[in-house]
Amino acid sequence: MNNNTAITMAAVATKSVIGTLAYVAGYIKGSFNELLVILAIFIVCDYVTGTVLALARGEFSVRKGLIGAVKKLFYICLVLMGFLIDMFVTNTGARIGLELATNGAFGMAINCYLIGTEGLSVIESLVALGLPVPAFMKKAMGIIKEASEKMDMKGKDE
Repeated sequence: MNNNTAITMAAVATKSVIGTLAYVAGYIKGSFNELLVILAIFIVCDYVTGTVLALARGEFSVRKGLIGAVKKLFYICLVLMGFLIDMFVTNTGARIGLELATNGAFGMAINCYLIGTEGLSVIESLVALGLPVPAFMKKAMGIIKEASEKMDMKGKDE
């Protein structure tokens, strides 16, 4: 293999990677909705209330705080995986001549589950800090989490 061939192959590989990333980014941008905004707000609220609770209890440590922040960042990976599964199913179906549109079901299910989880965590922190939290809020977060878990269980049964 000569130098020109190696450069051409590297250029093709680079363009392929950039093209793939652009396609995925475009798909995800099209999947961006209010659920992602709600999830982002809940993640921030959970991190802040958890940090305040740890400070109030005298249990705060930078290490635990950083680990918590990294865990929250990995939620982005989980959400991306949901949207990428939606994209994979839809595109694979189209390639074999089937219409397998998921309408974002995987991404939405993951978002709903995380919103319920983060919401419950915020409420638990607020209660532990001594703030009054209406019972209907506790119930609402539990319902959201349970509904997304039921969606998950339906997928396992089929």
